[in-house]
This record gives sequence, structure tokens and C-alpha cells, in this order.
Amino acid sequence: MNTPSDRDRLIDRISDSRDHVINLCRELIRIDSQNPPSDTSKLVTKIESIIGTSPHIEHRRVSPKPPITNLVAKVTGNAGGRRLVFNGHLDTFPIGNKSNWSVGPLSGDIKDGKIFGRGACDMKAGVAGSVMAFLLLAEFRDSWSGEAVLTLVGDEETGGAWGTKYLLEHVEEASGDALINGDTGSPEIVRFGEKGLIWLSLETTGKAGHGAHVHLGRNAIRTLLEGLEPVLELQGLNPSVPDDITRAVREADQVYKAIGIEGEGDTVLRVTINLGQISGGININTIPDSSNALVDIRIPPGITTDEISDLIKPRLDQLNDLQWSILTSCEANWTDPESEIITLTRENAKAALGRKVATSLRPGFSDARFYREKNIPSVVYGVTPHNMGAADEFATIDDIQTVFSVHSLTAFDFLSA
Repeated sequence: MNTPSDRDRLIDRISDSRDHVINLCRELIRIDSQNPPSDTSKLVTKIESIIGTSPHIEHRRVSPKPPITNLVAKVTGNAGGRRLVFNGHLDTFPIGNKSNWSVGPLSGDIKDGKIFGRGACDMKAGVAGSVMAFLLLAEFRDSWSGEAVLTLVGDEETGGAWGTKYLLEHVEEASGDALINGDTGSPEIVRFGEKGLIWLSLETTGKAGHGAHVHLGRNAIRTLLEGLEPVLELQGLNPSVPDDITRAVREADQVYKAIGIEGEGDTVLRVTINLGQISGGININTIPDSSNALVDIRIPPGITTDEISDLIKPRLDQLNDLQWSILTSCEANWTDPESEIITLTRENAKAALGRKVATSLRPGFSDARFYREKNIPSVVYGVTPHNMGAADEFATIDDIQTVFSVHSLTAFDFLSA
């Protein structure tokens, strides 16, 4: 009789734990962690009570700016070796207008195979999958070598300075040889990188006056529109995206189409502009003496934030009544699509779903960018973002269980290689 391998026994334990990961996701949703204020302390307390049941797991809090609370946990295998890090964020978008919700925003209600609540997909589903995977690794610690680390943070929705970025700068074990992050995406798509960004502020001044006497004033909104022209023209750029990235994204086109997000491949390969906020003026018949705009620019690999800035700077600087500034920025970042952590995730996802999966970039950013900045191979594999940031946010039970399985097996395979 053949004896089941350790990996086979892990697969059995994953199957046994499918209901547990769903229940954990619901419990996490029921704990308010809206950002602002990004108070993640109660969530950390809950997770500590769960991982604290294992005698092999060490854990501690890191709170550089209360109430933001981060959790770092570690388990060691049977010998020295590589370190695999699970990373995820605990904070969520605000709930918004509760009257727009058909369920309680913090209910964790289940309907038609979906778990509802703020943070359900972004990203308490991914956190639940990583926590349960981490617990199973502790249970099977005699079967792998090295270390597994769990880093769960606040402040991601507002930039990550006091969450993942802080941990990587101040906590040695937060770094590692590979990263698995469960932020949103799709179980059908393994994300090996993400676009860069520039958040741009434009502010203009003018001279107020009566709307019928335009010759006596200076219209601040007209100046703002002039300033937005070179910014919007960035959408016509043709960046030189590396061939391996373009090939991977194009191979994902059929998967995008199959799961209802056709066009995402085009979006991740080009510069995109979102006019997030525009304000100015006080009424229709008054010349506005001030106006401002906030602009979200997303850039693919093949062009840098400095190059974008250099393209718009000459035309913006020549407008006397306009002041502009870059609020924040980060470069496009990626891991080799054929690296070990990406390949393992792709193979385990294919096995879990029973069909081919794609590899591609994310249109938005995640905390994985901080790891890639340190040349740590990083994969983002999470649930589909249904109503993310909107009312009736949800994640499907199937997605959550798939993410949990893939996180568990990918980490085990990496650490037992």
C-alpha cells in the first residue's frame, strides 16, 4: 500500500478546512476596519486569537502610528532555508451611505454562494485564505524547511507608509525570498506586476467678476482646462512595454473575455488618465477666481514617472496662473512572469480550477510593489472584486476557497523545493 505523501495529506487538510476559511472571512468582515481611521487593532486581536492556538507560531504587533496596527507572525520549518512571506491589508474603504446597501455592511451575510460586507473582496477574503494557509504550514512544519511569515497591515488604502512599507524598513522578518499577496484580482489570473502611478494636483487662480463682463476678469477654470490638455494627451503615448510582459498580457486576453473583463489587457498596457476631482467657481454668472483638479495617471512598464513628468512640465510651467504638484508616485513594477513563485502559483491555480489560467499585470497597485522594489519575487492572487468600494461588496465562496487552496499549496511547494 502506498503511503500518502505530505503534500497529499496537506491537500486533504485543505479540503477539511474549506468551511473554516469561509467562517473566518465572515468573522473578519464583521470587525470594522474602515480607513479612515484605519483602526485595525480589533482585527489583529481576532487573528492573534486564531494563530495563537498553534504552539509553533511566534507573533507580535507593530504599531508605528496608532490606531494603525500591524501583525507579524512567523513559523519555522524543519531546517534552515528560504523565507516565504504572506502579506495582506486589514483596512477597508469607508462603508459610505448605508441606505445603499441591501445587507448590513458589516454583516458577513451569505446569499447565493456570496459573502457580503465591506472588505469582503478587498481584501478580507484574501486575508482569510492567507491566515488559514499559514496555520496549515505550521501544522505541517516538519515537512518543509525555512520560514513562513505572515504580515497583515493597516494603512494600505491610504498609501501603506505605516503598514507594509514601515515593516519592510524596520522589521527584518517582514522581508523574504518570495511573497504571496491575496489582494483582489481573479482566481483565473495570476498577477506578476502592476502599473505605476502619478497622482497629480493642479490649482489655478484668476480674477473674479460678473459673468457678463468676461473682459474684466480672468477665468481660473479656463486656465485649468489649458493645464489639463497636456495631461490628457498622455493617453496617446505608445510606451515600449517589454516583450515578455506584452506577450503574457496578450495571452490573458481570452481569459479576460471569458470572465467578463474584456479590455483589461489594453488598459494595463497603456497610459490611462482618471480625472478624479474638479472644483471651481461659485455660480453660473460669476467668473471663478480659483479652481483645482486631482488627476490619477496610471503608467505601464516601459515608461517612468520622471518621463511622464518631463512631458507635461514645460506646458504646465508656462501657465502663469497655474500651480501643479505630484502628490505621490510609484513606478510600474513586476516580477519575471516565468519566475518560480509565479510558475508555482499558476500550476496550482490550474489544478484547483481544472483549466488554464492567465498571467498578467494588475491595473491598480497593491502592497506587493514594496516587495518588488526590494527585488523580492512577488505574486498577487486573490478573489474577483465584486462591487469593490461600493455598496453590496461581495466575494464568492468558490473564489475564497480556491485562493486558500492555491496560497497553501504554493507556499508549501516553495518551501519544500
